[in-house]
Amino acid sequence: MSSCAADSHPRGHARAAAFLLLCAATGALAQVPAPVPVVPAPALQRLAPGDLVQVTVLGVPDLNAEARLDAAGEVTLPVVGTVALAGRTVAAAEQILDANLAATYLRSPQVHVVVKEFAAEPVTVLGAVKSPGIYSARLYPTLPAMVAAAGGVLSDSGDHLTVTHANGMAMALSVEALVRGAGAADMPMAAGDVVRVLPAATVYIGGDVNRPGTYPIPPSGLTVLEALTLAGGLRPNARARESRIVHAGAAGPGGQWLDLDRLQQGRIADPVLRPFDLLYVPHSPQRALAARGLETAVNVGTTILSGLIIFH
Repeated sequence: MSSCAADSHPRGHARAAAFLLLCAATGALAQVPAPVPVVPAPALQRLAPGDLVQVTVLGVPDLNAEARLDAAGEVTLPVVGTVALAGRTVAAAEQILDANLAATYLRSPQVHVVVKEFAAEPVTVLGAVKSPGIYSARLYPTLPAMVAAAGGVLSDSGDHLTVTHANGMAMALSVEALVRGAGAADMPMAAGDVVRVLPAATVYIGGDVNRPGTYPIPPSGLTVLEALTLAGGLRPNARARESRIVHAGAAGPGGQWLDLDRLQQGRIADPVLRPFDLLYVPHSPQRALAARGLETAVNVGTTILSGLIIFH
């Protein structure tokens, strides 16, 4: 389910089952099917600000009312006045209203409360999950349940995720802690929270290399020469002296020129690449053209020489 619309499912307090597996070879997390979070019965649903309730007093229709819990979790009803109901189950709300009416207006009142609409309590899940989107904290009340609702963590995720609350406070958690259910990994979700599963740190190596593509950064880091080795080295017509590293950042892309010829000769230091850097090696059309011309000349010369040998 990936809707922030109001939902009548109960708010859960039980921990969601484990839903991630560790890849033995690389330490990356493998995606597994998301379990259905265990939630209590509807009768145990706890009221929250924004819920719309219908209050019916048996035999006294003038006291019947429909009201929405305000930001403080309170409702204002005829005769009863303002009552705090947030955090209480429907049964507990009925008992409070019964006691209030018995003390002020009726003898042995019978109050029935029905929740007509539950507040959505939307939480946004982003990043390296199967189905990023908006999910309801009423249905998925804890962090493991919320990530499971988004389809689980992808195999190319990084080691961390972040949770940013509506008040701007943020915290980082390890994905491994989420798997183990340790500490804050079982934190409750609330309206306005944003969960980001960070992708694994990678670099992209493009241009005139033998195996362009995206490569993960190991825990020990990755230098330019190591990255070139992963990419199979330079192609013959690469303009190694005009290579460039482009850094990704919040202020926009930045970068630096790099002479790979001097680097491979050991004349300059080997730079360490940052997460999500682009290492680009341009192509030299002139060098390629000269190479093709030389190849053609060699082929023609060989043909002529062969003819002289044959017809001599």
